[in-house]
Amino acid sequence: MRKRYIVNGIILALTVFAIAGCGQGETAFDKEKADGGKVRQEAQGTETGISGESAEDAQVDFQALQEENPDIFAWLYIPGTKVDCPALQSMQGDDYYATHNAYGQEDENGAVYIELANLASMCDFNTVFHGKAGEDGDGPFADLYQFADPDFFDRHETIYLYLDGNVLTYEIVAAYERDNTSLLRSYDFTYLDGCQQFLDDLFATREMTMNMREGWEGITPYHFLITLTTQKQESADRQFVVLAILTEDAAGTIDRIVAE
Repeated sequence: MRKRYIVNGIILALTVFAIAGCGQGETAFDKEKADGGKVRQEAQGTETGISGESAEDAQVDFQALQEENPDIFAWLYIPGTKVDCPALQSMQGDDYYATHNAYGQEDENGAVYIELANLASMCDFNTVFHGKAGEDGDGPFADLYQFADPDFFDRHETIYLYLDGNVLTYEIVAAYERDNTSLLRSYDFTYLDGCQQFLDDLFATREMTMNMREGWEGITPYHFLITLTTQKQESADRQFVVLAILTEDAAGTIDRIVAE
């Protein structure tokens, strides 16, 4: 079994204080930010998406993106899928981007977004991203259902999240269906008990169709997770989720203290 490496952002001491936000300081990405916020990695492809952006061609220009829509705070990219799109957070309402696209135009397919209960800095224990699958499979998260296939799940392990001045790498831990209830309202991720309850429920899940990657049984409330959620129109009572854990924080700014 391949060894899994624990993320550097684990906090070693328990504390009764809750502090929101991430660490700051000079990073190797400051020069990139001065150059318009572009983050470049070794990749090739064609320019797609809002403002001609695509993580596949390694051209994520946050200055250009935020000129299009200041609600854009990140770019989500899952290799091997069509998920290569901006992520947004609206001050107008949690579900605004359920009915508007990344340009802020009315669109039944919506966009990928997080709720106000999550920090756009990505310092929460579990940041929940929402996106529709679309009636004809043309929603931004339609390809998430590919992770229901065990072979596809085994071959595709990585999610990249581009921030202005940072790149976060996540390893996909699980993909499964659950009741269509709000994770952010079911669990209080600002407290240790709420984080632990989520993990206990996750590992107690006995869905026959659940795909779980081995080696991550030691996840704790001090890790950083993302959960991508979607649902098909014909199954409104169920949602499909893809859960991933942070394994690399390029700029070293992801940190937090968890309240007991």
